[in-house]
Amino acid sequence: MKEIENILKEIQEQVSEFRDDYFSNEQAVRTQLIEPILNVLGWRTSNPKFVKPNAPDEDGKIPDYTLLKNSKTTLIVEAKNLKVDLQNKNIIDQLANYCFKSGIDFGILTNGVKWLLFKTFERNPKDRIIWQVDLEKDKIDYVTRSLSSFTYANIDTLDTLLKKSKTLDNNWKLLIESTDSVVTIISQKLLEKIKQTEPTFKIEPTDLITFAQGKLVELFELSEFDEEEKGDEILPDEKKTEFAEVEDVIFKRLQKNKIRDKISVTFPDKTVIKHKKVVDTFVETIKRIGPEKILPLNLYRAGVAIISDIKDNFYYQHKIGKYWIMVHTSTKEKIAVLNEINDNLNLKLKIETFTNER
Repeated sequence: MKEIENILKEIQEQVSEFRDDYFSNEQAVRTQLIEPILNVLGWRTSNPKFVKPNAPDEDGKIPDYTLLKNSKTTLIVEAKNLKVDLQNKNIIDQLANYCFKSGIDFGILTNGVKWLLFKTFERNPKDRIIWQVDLEKDKIDYVTRSLSSFTYANIDTLDTLLKKSKTLDNNWKLLIESTDSVVTIISQKLLEKIKQTEPTFKIEPTDLITFAQGKLVELFELSEFDEEEKGDEILPDEKKTEFAEVEDVIFKRLQKNKIRDKISVTFPDKTVIKHKKVVDTFVETIKRIGPEKILPLNLYRAGVAIISDIKDNFYYQHKIGKYWIMVHTSTKEKIAVLNEINDNLNLKLKIETFTNER
């Protein structure tokens, strides 16, 4: 896994430095971005026992890479340069035809930065895309896990791995509806544990939850989104309980004032959207632009659509009309999304950051 991460980081640096080359030169994308990743995944691109580049199929069609194991075609990889939209129906249909003719279940579409795993025989076209990752925008561990699903070693069990992953994901969502539900579950388990040795122990539910939250913070840093959403919620003095008297000691890290980046968005008509919470600025900006205009851009973070007409069962979303807006991202990612929308729609927005001390 570490070796894969190292290659991905090298490619991120290359793309950042030579982006213009990769926008127009598919061969550069193939040799400098795609092939290093295939190699680290175990597909030895210089060995025809593993990979056949530009090998015609029975109809004379020429996929970019045909991946083989034990002399059998197991995966087809179609390469594009950075300016090509991988969600384009014609491109997906092209890959589907390659895979269908070869009788294989899966195919890969990639421009070296974005990677899309495609299932050939799925009846519903919307379900054909199993996952997609972006080396520049998604977390490196998420990208690594996704790409590792089709290593040379794993390719024989790819379908089984995906089914297991889907089962785990679906049941996780049933168990953990939100970060609040994690705290609730741990609080309940903690109280059950205490009752085993101290049956008469009593505590206010809100105090128990507050304590559990603090302990979770000690184990894991709260995400920027969680802090942003909850940071302004101050318990009035008159509602504090005896347990709350020790909160400043237990949770002193949460009590400190912090300086955070905020977002300001200025439209060409001089309208300025600027709120104390980044998520509010983000959502209002999306609303003013129009979710229906952003939807065709197919923007994703961590495999979840930024704009969708389907509610996700796990990630935080805000609803605007019939659309769900994925907001479970850091401030940095929200800025990146707004910049991407701005560039793609040529909105001429002025997106700035400022600091605000709480």
